[in-house]
Amino acid sequence: MVTAQDIAHHLQLLISIPVDVDISTSEQIIKYGPANDAVILSCGCIVSAKLAHKLESSPKNTPKCPICYSFNITVLAKCSKLRDLNTYLVKLTDELSNENSISSLQDHQKDTSYIPHKSTKNIDLANTDSTDMRSMFSNINIDSSSCVLPLEKQPTSLITHEARSDSANLTFLTAFHEALIEANSSSVDSTVTAKPSPLNAKDSFNVHDFNHSPKNSPSHSPKSLSLISCAGSPHKQRPRHSFSQNTSNLTRMLTTNSQATTKQQYTSKPSINKEFIYSKNFPFFRRVHTFNIHNSNFFLKNKLYVQTHLSADLTKLVLLSEKKWEVYSIDTEKPEVPPKLLCCGKSDASYGSDFDHLKKMNKEQILSNSNISNNKKNALELLDNWEHLNCQITKNLLIISGTRGFLRVIDINHKGKCIFTYQCNFPIRCLDISPNEDLIALGITGKDKYTQVEQAVIILLKLVPKTSKTPLQICTYPFSLPHRDPIGKLKFSSDSIMLAVSTVLESRFLIINLTHPSRPTLVMKSQRRLDTSLDSEGITDMAFFPDNRLMTICSLSHNSEPIIIDTNIASISGPDGIAKPKLLMKIDEVGSTIHKCCVSPRGDSVAYINRSGNVYIMTAPRMDDNDNRRVVSVFEVSNATRVKEAASLKFDPDGYKLYTLDRKGVLTIADFTAGTVEDHTVTRSKIVS
Repeated sequence: MVTAQDIAHHLQLLISIPVDVDISTSEQIIKYGPANDAVILSCGCIVSAKLAHKLESSPKNTPKCPICYSFNITVLAKCSKLRDLNTYLVKLTDELSNENSISSLQDHQKDTSYIPHKSTKNIDLANTDSTDMRSMFSNINIDSSSCVLPLEKQPTSLITHEARSDSANLTFLTAFHEALIEANSSSVDSTVTAKPSPLNAKDSFNVHDFNHSPKNSPSHSPKSLSLISCAGSPHKQRPRHSFSQNTSNLTRMLTTNSQATTKQQYTSKPSINKEFIYSKNFPFFRRVHTFNIHNSNFFLKNKLYVQTHLSADLTKLVLLSEKKWEVYSIDTEKPEVPPKLLCCGKSDASYGSDFDHLKKMNKEQILSNSNISNNKKNALELLDNWEHLNCQITKNLLIISGTRGFLRVIDINHKGKCIFTYQCNFPIRCLDISPNEDLIALGITGKDKYTQVEQAVIILLKLVPKTSKTPLQICTYPFSLPHRDPIGKLKFSSDSIMLAVSTVLESRFLIINLTHPSRPTLVMKSQRRLDTSLDSEGITDMAFFPDNRLMTICSLSHNSEPIIIDTNIASISGPDGIAKPKLLMKIDEVGSTIHKCCVSPRGDSVAYINRSGNVYIMTAPRMDDNDNRRVVSVFEVSNATRVKEAASLKFDPDGYKLYTLDRKGVLTIADFTAGTVEDHTVTRSKIVS
């Protein structure tokens, strides 16, 4: 397969022209290389302008032209086409070097080779068969070492090199360069005519030991790229009919106009390459990276965490235990790099960059940044014994809720310092934080003050950032649901406008519009018909699609496969309208024991994790197209007996990678843009349907 690196490398050899000549010795030594000052001499040959000025000041008994040895030569015109090719080569080299794909190309471009010349006879290239471009480049072996070629005074000789390619390959490259010479001839005045070509079709050559040996050469072909560099160098301008049919495709490809080149510089080529590989691989081929973040000091014993979570932008992850928490940073551009510990802390408000250097906050600091106003002594005693239960993490904040109704807001950018402590009068059943870090939703089960009737209540905490005059403040907006069923799950949409709510006993799911947090609006409600046996966990997870029009809901119950619904929110008419969802798809291939789900930012695929730890991906061109959907099993993580122990699941912002973090602290990454199918590290997913 011919790559862009191959084309750039051989283009460099093809546009090499004489740039310098050493006349201090008896045998003149000519130096070839790309030049940005190419000029056309009156004899028809092309050299650099620097060499042309040097030849004008050379002794009279020295041939003026280093190629055809013509005397009394003058500079006729600039070779603009060849200069444009050199400019294109420089830009192409810079672009490829930025990808670290061809690190040696710039050095090769600087270290031009000294090519030894001897007077030899010409080659018959007219009757050789041309091969395709792929075989031409695959047979070329480049010798980067410099070689010296003595130049003799023979006007009819062809400058030859030590070569290792077939004559068919040479024909194609020679024809290409002849087309280049013909294009340059358009810049020359029409009254000037080129001299006849010195090539003789009956002559042959041999270049072993750089000695002329006509007897051994008739059937020999050049066997090194040195000849290509020379044969590709412009010697004489040929008539148009000799090459007009051989050079159209390659010439067009390599001589892109300047506008296209400028436009290409502003295009993200790595993104284009990743998008192409993604379209070929997803969801069937991926490279799996696995990192055991926390290694136990005891043999065959793994530490189990209460909960794990991944941030929405996948730059942070958190491992939560009963008394400790750890935050790690992730580089989504380098999935092969393991996560690094960013900060950590304990339930007593101590924090730091690692557990060996923790700084503990005093009681006055904790009380000053909290909503605790009454019974402060009792609250501090409760804080000494509370345990972590749930957590959520974003780019800058870590939210931890626990027993006794406590919730802490932790600033990740300040080594995990607790910036606010919130105490609720009722146990916190679930929580979620909006992606824009503006709202925190808490699900509690409260009691009416007068009737003592239990009621499902959602408390919205609006974070007011601190200023130079005021510290961080939290505004609370509590509101109750029209059901007594306890809240089981809260999930914000990607734009932080919609909040999905599910209940435990009756398996209801609702959508609330939070455009105005002080006036939340119920926009959709429905109910799943699930088995209510003891082993049923009801609705376990929900996820919005990027446009908030679609939604996926998964459950753990008998005959309750994940579903995808149309919320029909856009069809609401009037301020009091409530939408009824419409079922679009039922993914029965993944089973009815699903714990977690997440939607790709592309909106064309959904990932699921079941109770056994199997990770599935369902992809379809449209979410109502049941005939063309595909389901694969990507990999397997730790199992979970309850939904609280299930692994966290998240797509990266581009949808190229799938991240999972299980309760054992093992991070697993499925990269669908890591390489092509031919790469041995890229493996195939198990096809389910």
